[in-house]
Amino acid sequence: MMTDNGPNHVATVIGQLSQGGSEKQLFRFLEHCDRTRWSPIVYVSGGEIGFWEDQVRALNIPIVVLNGSPLRRMLTLRRSFIKNDVRCFFSWASHTNVYGLAIWDLKIRRIGSFRNIYGFDLPERHRWLREWANLAGINIAVCNSKETAAVVEQHIGRHKQVVYIPNSVEPAMDTARFRQMWRERLGIEDNDVLVLGVGRLAPQKNFSRFIAAVASAYKKTPLKAVVAGRDDGCLRDLQDQVAATGLPPNTIRFIGAVPDARELMCAADMFVLSSDFEGMPNVMLEALSVGVPCVSTRVNGVNDLIEDGVNGFITDQDVDALAARISALAANPEQRQKMSAQAAKRISGVFAPQVVARTLWQVCEGDTVSPQMVTNMASQD
Repeated sequence: MMTDNGPNHVATVIGQLSQGGSEKQLFRFLEHCDRTRWSPIVYVSGGEIGFWEDQVRALNIPIVVLNGSPLRRMLTLRRSFIKNDVRCFFSWASHTNVYGLAIWDLKIRRIGSFRNIYGFDLPERHRWLREWANLAGINIAVCNSKETAAVVEQHIGRHKQVVYIPNSVEPAMDTARFRQMWRERLGIEDNDVLVLGVGRLAPQKNFSRFIAAVASAYKKTPLKAVVAGRDDGCLRDLQDQVAATGLPPNTIRFIGAVPDARELMCAADMFVLSSDFEGMPNVMLEALSVGVPCVSTRVNGVNDLIEDGVNGFITDQDVDALAARISALAANPEQRQKMSAQAAKRISGVFAPQVVARTLWQVCEGDTVSPQMVTNMASQD
């Protein structure tokens, strides 16, 4: 979209720019912006601006931090939108959809996002009010999983559009080189089976279930496990849980956050997701993209990525069920090899960053997005 005065301003609003999957998806979206048509501005709603700040600024995109009370942040955003003649508002998470209420009377396209299971971040107190606010301020809802899209359709107004657009992932990399590099760095022998978990050490990710399942699987099949991710307050308890298992030292290790999780993924023989709920897990996309079979609890979005028994397994949110799949896959190198070959096939052009970003930008343009649009666009690349 472009006027006689040049490209139109589009404002994206996100809670923070720290290291995370949602923030990475935003960067890919901005990276593939047609700057002859759009001039992006990123608004950060009072959170951290560390990890992705430099990359966003390197794209010559301004960042505005909204501070103060919720009301003050909304007023600041409204004034900034008017000053910059913003034509499209794109909230990058459900909890920032509420900013659409600050501009409801302006002629601005208002796009909201649901990048997790519907309502996961809504407190019980005044839940109905927060749910209303997350939907009332937007014209269109973008969901990154089919399950979430179906639920949002049940709650949003009949005159508003709900669109399913998946997350994106970069093409395959030099997996052999990074596998050797990381296994040497971690001290993993060629014949060791490495189980990997990646994500914030937060309650939602339930790494306690990961530890219990790995400890149970180890009784049948010796293996090694590594967990990578920043500590969101759970590390001490998880370390105590590992110590209580009685496993040999370094059987399960925590290595903190890594700059590029996909490089680490290359070292793994399987990736395990033990979460209680998700949207579309970026870490699983990354694992599949480098040919690593996945074992996952039955959470939102995984059905879009895993064909059970072909490129991984989906289990109930139960330690024994998860452990059984981990143990069976660890003991069967031929099955791991077959699933590895199928893993990257599943992540076809549909998930390429340029395909996903192009579809998101079409939503900004005001184009109608059909359920098959992403698939059709991928077939053209």
